[in-house]
Amino acid sequence: MRWRDAHGRQREYSTAEVAKAVTADPSHPATLSRSYLAMLRNGSHTNPTLSVLEGLAKFFDDHREEEAPPITVQSLVARESPEDELLRQRLASHQVRMIAMRAGAMTPALREQLLKMIDTFDQQGTDAPDAQTRGSTRGDTRT
Repeated sequence: MRWRDAHGRQREYSTAEVAKAVTADPSHPATLSRSYLAMLRNGSHTNPTLSVLEGLAKFFDDHREEEAPPITVQSLVARESPEDELLRQRLASHQVRMIAMRAGAMTPALREQLLKMIDTFDQQGTDAPDAQTRGSTRGDTRT
């Protein structure tokens, strides 16, 4: 993870900075020495405690860019990426699965047209303040 200094240059957090910040944070019980964190980083230690994972996840979540997905212990230890989890959640809807199946059978040119249509709908939806309210009243009766 990187941050920008006062001159706009990208910098990495040092091992000492991360260890000190994690230890100083009262929101979790983890204490972390610079040497232990260095061993985690280089792979000589590979089984941190849950509290250490919580402290590291909190530090990096607090310092991530706004558009980046949240960093949690689950995202650190799970094999599933946050994007995969979001996809799985959205595919839980029968209507979404039906749309995806039909789009999968289309040619690339037709899928491109469909994406343009969806972009148009999205733009129209942001113009109307009650568009979400209207959309949420439609039930998916086939779930």
